[in-house]
Amino acid sequence: MPSEIPDINWSLLMPQLVIVSTLLIVLVFDMIDSISKKTLGWMTIVGAVIALWASINLLQAGTDQTQFNDMFRIDSYSLFFNIIFLVSTILVALISISYLGKGDKKQGPYYLLILLATLGMMLMAAGNELIIIFLGLELMSLSLYVLAGYFRESPASSEAGMKYLLLGAFASAFFLYGIALIYGAAGTTSIPGIAEKLTTESQSPLLLAGTFLLIVGFGFKVAIVPFHQWAPDVYEGAPTTIAAFISAGPKAAGFAAFIRIFMEALPDIQSEWTGVIVLLAMLTMTVGNVIAIAQTNIKRMLAYSSIAHAGYVLIGLAAANDDGTSSAMLYLLVYCVMNIGAFGAVILARTADGESLTISDYAGLGFRKPLLSGFLTLMLLSLAGFPLTAGFFGKFYIFKSAVQAAVQPDVVNTWLVTLVIVGAINTAISAFYYLRVVVTMYMREPEEELEFNSYPSPLVIGLVLAAIGVLLIGILPSLLLNPAQNAVL
Repeated sequence: MPSEIPDINWSLLMPQLVIVSTLLIVLVFDMIDSISKKTLGWMTIVGAVIALWASINLLQAGTDQTQFNDMFRIDSYSLFFNIIFLVSTILVALISISYLGKGDKKQGPYYLLILLATLGMMLMAAGNELIIIFLGLELMSLSLYVLAGYFRESPASSEAGMKYLLLGAFASAFFLYGIALIYGAAGTTSIPGIAEKLTTESQSPLLLAGTFLLIVGFGFKVAIVPFHQWAPDVYEGAPTTIAAFISAGPKAAGFAAFIRIFMEALPDIQSEWTGVIVLLAMLTMTVGNVIAIAQTNIKRMLAYSSIAHAGYVLIGLAAANDDGTSSAMLYLLVYCVMNIGAFGAVILARTADGESLTISDYAGLGFRKPLLSGFLTLMLLSLAGFPLTAGFFGKFYIFKSAVQAAVQPDVVNTWLVTLVIVGAINTAISAFYYLRVVVTMYMREPEEELEFNSYPSPLVIGLVLAAIGVLLIGILPSLLLNPAQNAVL
């Protein structure tokens, strides 16, 4: 009997279709030498904006359907993450247009790889099957390996690409082996199917081993301690725009799949994996923030900061409830905006000799370059979690969700309470190294006068949008909190 071809509602796949169409358009126009390569960046931005508009419309409509024999799920959860990915893509494309320069002939492959990585992220968030999530993970990762080594003439960039490739391959192997063990325990790779087959009574060593390997695989992808070793070197060596991209959208994609699998497929063994998540969250926040203090290179400082922020997101997962999930989603969106903004401000500080990456290079910029220092100060204050910035409310709701999960009428979860206390202490620690850069800009005299390049308009547009987002969410957090709460699984 011939198999039936499933009915596909293409309108539900509009965001993904727009990204694929944009990818093909960029590919065709890249072959036309008479067209300015900067045009490809604007095409990428326009395509991402259209896909963003389609995702918002589907989110407002309350869409919740599956496609391709239930392997692909279009629901409020995946659509909210689509917004995170597409906002990251738009901001990164804006800061990339001037970063690459007019004479760079390789801009076509650059934007193609960014679009492919974005498509992979969207597959990860919408995957209703472990295999689909793995395919999305590999599509995203392979694109990022090439982008990290984009400047082939730079030894640092080539080294970053090679390190990312080798450690990423190990992470993929752990993840795939975890899928195989879970399949052995449940007999299916469908996320709803795993939840149906596995109960508290049907736990097996195979299932627990598979769950642990998934944590290891995701730990590498989102840079959780002790699986973070690649992040500082890759962030430092990769082009600054790609470091911004890796720290934002792909990290959010890793957490999108992480949260969906553990909250939807493995709720019956929650007591086993929450203890591991709590421990990893404490380690990640503490190691990331403490080592960041010792950094003199601003990209490495932001790399360790990114590791610490992964620990904050883990607090939402450790809470293991709807509030924890929604607060983690809100925090990931906020983090993507402010982190890309911080890297964009670093790009804004370019001189004729290259980027100013040593923190001491920013001495005296507070009054010499008020626009640059203003953008960087706002992003660093938000990353530190100062009030009236988006970062403050992101951390506040993360901590609140964990406290609510910890303090129940009949029992108090001391592990979660300890986790919140450690998170609050780490927030105070992080303020030291963020404010150190601000103090350097406004209260230190420069050792030598550096001549900075003029401000490119696309980069300034991207930073203005990031600044508006940070301030708007900081003043009116309900604009995003309510959609995030409505989008939980």
